[in-house]
Order: sequence, then C-alpha cells, then structure tokens
Amino acid sequence: MKAIVINRHGGPEVLEPADLPPPRPQPGEVLVRVAAAAVNPADGKWRAGMFESFAPVGFPHILGYDVAGEVVGGEGFAPGERVFGMLDPFRKGGYAEMVAVAADHLAGVPDGLDLPTAAAIPTAGLTGLQMVERGLDLQAGQRLLLTGAMGAVGRFALFAAKERGVDVIAAVRAAHRDAVRALGADQVIALGDEDWNGAPFDHVIDTVGGAAVGALCRHLRRGGRLLTAATTPIPGDGLPAVPEFFAVIPSGPDAARLAAAVAAGKVAVPIARILPLDQAAEAQRLVEAGGLNGKVILTN
Repeated sequence: MKAIVINRHGGPEVLEPADLPPPRPQPGEVLVRVAAAAVNPADGKWRAGMFESFAPVGFPHILGYDVAGEVVGGEGFAPGERVFGMLDPFRKGGYAEMVAVAADHLAGVPDGLDLPTAAAIPTAGLTGLQMVERGLDLQAGQRLLLTGAMGAVGRFALFAAKERGVDVIAAVRAAHRDAVRALGADQVIALGDEDWNGAPFDHVIDTVGGAAVGALCRHLRRGGRLLTAATTPIPGDGLPAVPEFFAVIPSGPDAARLAAAVAAGKVAVPIARILPLDQAAEAQRLVEAGGLNGKVILTN
C-alpha cells in the first residue's frame, strides 16, 4: 500500500513516500481503507520527536490519527460500511491507504456527512467533549472560561458545555468576537484582558496556552480547575490552580455522538484545505504556520 512515513525525527521534510505491506488487523480490530485523514498539530509534534522521551516510536512510522473511510474487514462493522475515528498514536497511523483500528475506537458515518468532514472530527471533537464531560463534569449554571473557542477543539468544547447548560465566557482574538457569539458563547472577552472585572470563573478550559491565558486565569475561583490541551505552558505564578494537561481517549461512542451533532447542524467543522496524501509535508507546514480557519485534510 502507499503510505507517507518518517524514518527519523525532524521537520516536514522528513515525511516521505513508501510502499508498505497492508496492516493485518488483530482480534478486536477493523481494517479500514482510508479515504481521508486529518492533519492535527499533534502530528507535527510526533514527527519532531517532542514525545520521544516517554513515548518512542519505531521507524518507519506512519503519522495521522484521525481517519475516515470504508471497512475492508474485521469485527463489529460490515465490509463497505463508512466509518471514522481516532487512532492510538502509538500505532501506525492514517497517512496511508489502509489502517488497522480498534473496533471500539470507530463509529459509523451518518448519512449526509462526507468522509473529509468525518475525518476532521475525532481528535478535536473528542478532546473538547471529554474536557467538558470527563475532565470537569461541568453542570448547568457553572461559569466556564473557554480560551480559543473558534478553534476546532474550542468549538466542540463550547457545543458540549452549552448542551449541559453551562454559562460560557469565550476568550478569543478581537476579530473573532462576533463569530464566537454566534456559536453560542454567553459572553466574549479578549485574550489577555487583564482589566476584565466580571464574576470569577468556576473552571477554565484552555486550548491556547501562554501568558495571555494566564492573565485571565487569575479570575478563576479558589477551588476551580484549569484544564489545558495546549503544549505552550501557562505561567503559573499567582494562579489559583495548577494547570492540568488533558489527555484525550479514543472512543467510538463519543465519536458517534459528535458525528450526529455535526450531521444535525448543531456544531460545524470548517475545513480550510483538502490536499492529496502525497502533499502531507505541505499540509503539516500549513498547520504549523497557523492562521487557518479550519482543518487540513489529506485524501486518497
């Protein structure tokens, strides 16, 4: 099968084409013919070796942990069924024609949802949903500060929080104020607004990181929690809580809920670019440069 692999850590230039045997699904796994794979910021971090000290990978390694495609064979799904899901990052990923995926990581793609959009959902959607539900177990009436609400993770966190009746204060760049209000935020403030004087936040979900977030987090109530999905550290001096990094877990049932919400128009997943698989290096450059209003997707 065709695949894009890395044989060493480094910049996007280390991504290279390869011809590999197709994976053999193990018990409990499904072999999927990949139609689309999302490019996430984490892909570049794995490529660069950021996690090598505690999560080494063997070479050649295939990146890409969000896929959508059709079932070839395996357990739990019928051949030809459209599926999508998040892969285990310690396994070989989705920048390939085929991938073996744990059946309980997959969900069916609803009618009316195209495969590139389905591929854009898993990591961002599961992270946002699980931060709200598993991470903080937010309840109706609580006040949540959500940073980066216009990003992919932020959009899903905003959706999940509003589904629970949470009062969401979204912190975004000034240019995004009106757009994030239209997504359902109850209040909108500027990132880094040190003069904000509203009531304290019960909890914080951060998708941005950095000093601008730290300035707002000083308004977190004592006993509140600060969950972050960002790898850029938040300066901890003077904060009421220690930032906790949130680790997402692949989940077919959670993915199914998210896909149903997207198909019903309850939450949108903008796609900025769709590129062929052989342009994976360019796709990662685009993601790392930032400034995109949507996901980057690779297709076979």
